[in-house]
Amino acid sequence: MSQGRSARLALFVLLPLFGGCAPEPEPPSDPELREALALDDATPIHRIDLSGRGAENRILPPRTEIRQGDVVQFVVLDRRVHHVRFLTDSLSAPAVRFLERTRQLASPPLANRGDRYVLSFADAPPGTYPFVVEGHGEATPGWIHVDGR
Repeated sequence: MSQGRSARLALFVLLPLFGGCAPEPEPPSDPELREALALDDATPIHRIDLSGRGAENRILPPRTEIRQGDVVQFVVLDRRVHHVRFLTDSLSAPAVRFLERTRQLASPPLANRGDRYVLSFADAPPGTYPFVVEGHGEATPGWIHVDGR
């Protein structure tokens, strides 16, 4: 995937859910996202759900295993504000350069049910990408592990 497509994926942040409160289909069978990003059927789409209660943020799953070239979408399940931010001091230098080049270091505020932050890991250096979700209460950690195979 080209650098241009990676940047478009990072900018394609908010995609409203169609159908109100109906549950969204589980990736990789998300045809609207696949069509909007012109992804082929072979590109896996991984989903990380964001929600919370009280002072607690929830990330499900908290650890996601992917391969280079996969797409990850963070999906808001509630009406709270969530902000996803990768921890640059815990990333390798090549991973920081990749996230900076593709403008994927942090999401804008995600404030509505169904908001998405979509990232492409095309050409991403292998390794672990720790992130935090901030919003209400304590920052909650999560990890994306990119397998180079």
